[in-house]
Amino acid sequence: MNKIFELISYLNKNTKRKLIFIFLVIFVNSLFEFMTIGAMVPFISFVSNPDKISEIELLKRTSDFFNIQQTNELFLFISCAFLITIFLSGFIKIFSLKIINDFSATLKIELGKKLYKEILYRDFEYHLNTNSSQLISSQIQQLDSSLSVISQFMLLSLSVLSILGITISLFIIDYRIVFFIIALSSLFYVIASISTKKYSIIYGKIIFETRKTIIRIVQESLGFIRQIILDDSHEFFIKEYDKNNIQNSLAETKSATIAQIPRYLMESLILSVLVISIMFMYFSAFDFNNYLTKIGAFILGLQKLLPLFQKTFTNIYSIRQEKLSISSVVQLLKETKKYNKNSRDKLVKIFQLKNNIKFQNISFSYKENRVLENINFQIKRGEVIGIVGKTGTGKSTFIDILLGLIKPSSGNIYIDGNKMDSNLFRRFRLSVSSVPQDYFLLDRTIEENIVFGKSASKIDYYLLNKVVNIAMLQDLINSLRNGLKTFVGENGINLSGGQKQRLAIARALYKEHSLLILDEATSSVDSETEKNILENIINNNPGITILMIAHRLQTLKNCDYILEIKNKKLIKYQNISQYKSKSEKK
Repeated sequence: MNKIFELISYLNKNTKRKLIFIFLVIFVNSLFEFMTIGAMVPFISFVSNPDKISEIELLKRTSDFFNIQQTNELFLFISCAFLITIFLSGFIKIFSLKIINDFSATLKIELGKKLYKEILYRDFEYHLNTNSSQLISSQIQQLDSSLSVISQFMLLSLSVLSILGITISLFIIDYRIVFFIIALSSLFYVIASISTKKYSIIYGKIIFETRKTIIRIVQESLGFIRQIILDDSHEFFIKEYDKNNIQNSLAETKSATIAQIPRYLMESLILSVLVISIMFMYFSAFDFNNYLTKIGAFILGLQKLLPLFQKTFTNIYSIRQEKLSISSVVQLLKETKKYNKNSRDKLVKIFQLKNNIKFQNISFSYKENRVLENINFQIKRGEVIGIVGKTGTGKSTFIDILLGLIKPSSGNIYIDGNKMDSNLFRRFRLSVSSVPQDYFLLDRTIEENIVFGKSASKIDYYLLNKVVNIAMLQDLINSLRNGLKTFVGENGINLSGGQKQRLAIARALYKEHSLLILDEATSSVDSETEKNILENIINNNPGITILMIAHRLQTLKNCDYILEIKNKKLIKYQNISQYKSKSEKK
């Protein structure tokens, strides 16, 4: 229950006010339950013995207050009043369910946005160390399960208060019988709740874990589909999926069965007690007519109470079962408090590179493995720098540190004399365009992929056509029937590797930033096209600072100098020829 209140604490004030209103409506609903059962007594008493109206205080006062003289008129009045109470009670129930369901939708919108925002705003290192399938599970399945728990909690409150209203009404009629019924029902469901607690936890854990695993398997198999087809390894993933899907389905089925068992046991128990009571009264020559009113009221009460007891039990069972889901969502939301929310939401001013970037005693280790050690270096604005090194030497790590995506183990970075922190890095990244090795294309048009994040009304078509020409995409676009409006497919599946790379370059150039990072950005295009693209970039963007990572040395021909990352150190070469000669000597 603590986790439920903790989750509710993340709601805004207006949503919390709605929650208070819901509980007020639930309370009114319990009052109408009380009135429905209470009105049953005078109604049945009137029908069973109209001549004794004067003995029923409520009917006598009603007759006197409204000055009703005729018995038939009084009966009609009482009947109408009883019907109005019944219909109002039904209306309040429907209204209660509606606002609870509406509130669930509000929760999904509000908490869904908060959770998604939290995931997206986490730093790069967090995403490196967290499985994306786990985050997808948190955003979709675990969030839905958590919202379901809050709905169950509100329905639990509705059931408990309804039980209270009915119980008070029956208690006034005959406290001994109601005490027996409530004691029997409560004892039964307490025992049922204790007995099934371990199953709700066990099956809840299985459902929680298999949901995450199923998402991971589907995500991996679809992302790896080319290799799966080449290796004919479909059955491996199908077996993995099937195994987890079976576990998930069986756990859900068994859990659903256990949640419903008490209902049928309770019905059998109550009916058995009722039959035994009738048998006892029959053989005791019990006068049913004298107790017809109470019997009718208690039958109505039982008809209402039994489903409510079952709902209460089911709600508690469901809350226990989804304990892991709600804990996971709360934990993610709790971590938002560690960050400055205001800095996330407000617009930030771009921090442009004007003079230089200095690396001062930069070292970086990954899980006790030293990648970079005591790097001291300066990059001047407008330089075109080539970065080389064997796979795994730390080229991409060097870039990630430069961009503030990961923190160095020691040392500092200064840009234009400013010691960089998380806020300055965020501003600085707004002035950087990057074409990484693992670039991602949206399943949208070529145009939308290039202008990335801009609405149609804010597209600069002059700049768009300019970057299309620089990236040498014009021939491709002219050959397509829909031109820039052509859809590229999921991650650019409708394009070749070279076309995708050129599209990624055009996207980076459209931003018109002062620093451009190309990480194997032209590895899939032919040498002549690569040469033309790089010359176009340099000639059309005077003053731009460019860092190029490449294995193909020809790519670095136009660089001002070469940086080699080797043995955790940074080695500078004046040009590609010097690098070649030193490499050949080694």
